[in-house]
Amino acid sequence: MALVLAILASPIIDARAGDCGGAIGFASDNIYRGISIGGGKPAWIVDAHCRIGDGWVAGAGAGRVLLAGRRPNFQLGLYVDRHWQFDDDWSAKLGAMHYDGARRGRRDGLRYDEINAVLGYKSFWRASVSVSPNASDLYFTNSIPPASDGAGESHWATSVETTFHRPLIDRLAADTGIGVLIPEGKGESSYRYASIGLSYAIGDVSLYASRIWTDSISWEYHYLGQTFVMRQPPHADWVGTIVWTF
Repeated sequence: MALVLAILASPIIDARAGDCGGAIGFASDNIYRGISIGGGKPAWIVDAHCRIGDGWVAGAGAGRVLLAGRRPNFQLGLYVDRHWQFDDDWSAKLGAMHYDGARRGRRDGLRYDEINAVLGYKSFWRASVSVSPNASDLYFTNSIPPASDGAGESHWATSVETTFHRPLIDRLAADTGIGVLIPEGKGESSYRYASIGLSYAIGDVSLYASRIWTDSISWEYHYLGQTFVMRQPPHADWVGTIVWTF
């Protein structure tokens, strides 16, 4: 769903059958694959999940979003994951997730389904691939008129990400990651995003400070017989996050 949810949704391989848990996060912005969906405003996100069988986990999450030209909203997510622990080092996850907006009105960009696969080595490295068959408005710009050719139509989209977590001193660690989003919508183009930062754990509470960079984004649309090209230059933002897990 977003930067905070990505932190909350780390694999829970070692939970026992029937165990439940969750997390509450608060961030200076809600960043989703390099793009702010929090309008540059502070955002909270919560997650709750339970082990429902050997290797199976089901959960739900919610977070505040503020998209351009729209009223504040909440994005909801329901998911089911299958986890595998191959040995002491390697683990994997295959999951399905459904997202939706909580309030009535425009839900493009907020309502879609996703299949994801994750491979991890200890707590050091993770690689993931996510595929959606019905994504829309991936740039959350609200700049495409509803009457434009192809606007609001759902399409396939794929994201590929890898992250690294390296303990430094005591409870201080370095975190970095890079990803690419590959949409297949009419006039949409791929873009890259990356992050680097530090994290510090105090019991069940973790603090994160991250610098998030996003590649230039361009897309085109047709309106009243004309073709328009929109571009966003590369940009970077600082994001601070606090997460309590239970």
